[in-house]
Amino acid sequence: MSTQLIPQSPILLRAYCDEDWSVVCDIHDRARPHELKGSCDANSFLPLAEDPEDIDNFHRSEKFVACIQGQVVGFVGIDENLVSWLYVDPDYFGIGIGRELLQLGLELAGSQTWTVVLSGNTRARRLYASEGFQVVHTFEGSNAGYPCTCLELSFKPNHIKLPQEQTQFYAA
Repeated sequence: MSTQLIPQSPILLRAYCDEDWSVVCDIHDRARPHELKGSCDANSFLPLAEDPEDIDNFHRSEKFVACIQGQVVGFVGIDENLVSWLYVDPDYFGIGIGRELLQLGLELAGSQTWTVVLSGNTRARRLYASEGFQVVHTFEGSNAGYPCTCLELSFKPNHIKLPQEQTQFYAA
């Protein structure tokens, strides 16, 4: 896929619908190894559709997807003040989709927004830090029985955000 034309295409954010399940699972399953790298044993990977706990957490969250030219390329989930899900198709890394989704999540979750990331997930850590999140707690966790170090991040609302010009949001 050529990403040269993608930045010129607007990112559409819309509410998740049940028909998005298979593509959301695919995005999760392709992005998850990037998230685990440097944080947790690669054997800890479980596809989203095969992890009952993640499925429950996913369905409990209020979810939105990012689309480019009609194709779902990422998603965010909010569970009260928690950014519970944020994944972008690896083919679309680095063009602002994660930022757009996170900014929507912040709008929905409010000034008490928080999340948890794996300590070795530098891509996510940089994104969250750039939007005003700070580490408030480090703890040992596990992923599918494999140990990992986790960071609880909390949003600090004094952070100044730059406007994003190419986003359109439509409620379903």
